[in-house]
Amino acid sequence: MKKFLLVLTVLVMITGISAGLADGRSAPADLSVYTTVDVADCETSYKRYDMTFYDAESTQPGTVVKVPYTTDVYGDTLETWANVYLPYSYDENGTEQYNIIYFLHGSNETQDSFIGDPRAKNAIDNMIEVGITAPFIMVFPTYYYDYETRAIDMTNFPLEVRNDLIPTVESMYRTYAPTADEAGFIASRDHRAFAGYSRGSYAAWHMFFNLLDYSKWYMPFSGAISGAAEMSMEATPDEQIAALQQAIDANGEYKDDFFIYTACGGARDMMYQVMNAQIKAMVADTEYFSYGMNPEENNLFYCLSNEVHQTLMSRYYLYNAFDVVFK
Repeated sequence: MKKFLLVLTVLVMITGISAGLADGRSAPADLSVYTTVDVADCETSYKRYDMTFYDAESTQPGTVVKVPYTTDVYGDTLETWANVYLPYSYDENGTEQYNIIYFLHGSNETQDSFIGDPRAKNAIDNMIEVGITAPFIMVFPTYYYDYETRAIDMTNFPLEVRNDLIPTVESMYRTYAPTADEAGFIASRDHRAFAGYSRGSYAAWHMFFNLLDYSKWYMPFSGAISGAAEMSMEATPDEQIAALQQAIDANGEYKDDFFIYTACGGARDMMYQVMNAQIKAMVADTEYFSYGMNPEENNLFYCLSNEVHQTLMSRYYLYNAFDVVFK
């Protein structure tokens, strides 16, 4: 009888533990993995997540807050704003620090375009909930200083980000910056990333050119470096490499301390050819770039999918990038 009771007790304990584990949510298996080595002379890979899981509502939803700020980098004082995503775990009275990602939207879009789509927000919520990445803050500004005319100034926009956006957001919310000033942002660069899609990817490359001292991580998706004269005209691979080299040389102390995780869709993505050409040139430039997924040894990786050109695809690319970024 004692033996039976002992076995029964153990079974009850195991059942209780199993029930407790069942209450938690775990990441489902990827739907597919796409790999190739014959596009940019490097091995690329792309994992397609289970949309029925990640695009559905999370049991731990984050919140989105509208944060106003002003900038005068374009001349007159401009009143503008950014959306700030705060993870479910964020407690305004807590002490936990958070990595932060600044995400730049595509052409003709706004601060609401990506995070305002439930599928994108749900994907972020779920990735954090099941541990694909640690909880993070995500910021969604706009590079249009006059949206009605779609006016862009990519010379001054990095100054807006540096002088106005980052200090505003990171003085309000707990990032790894010990102080909300230049010294604090430089000290915390390992915990800050810039990402963008299409024209936002073009803007993300400009963050690399201008804020390498503030950020280690860059995620430009489906957008190559454009020529200086006209954004719609792509620079040649030689011009792209020269621009990257110049930025790295200007920030020599970070030459071995950055990581670019770039991505693009397949043949249906209008940036397919120019992205492949740029990445191929970067991979060949072994003096400045080391290709691979180990941030301690490499500084460049290319995620090539079979997706179309749409900002919403960024949720897939973020999912893949978190195998590397902030690790």
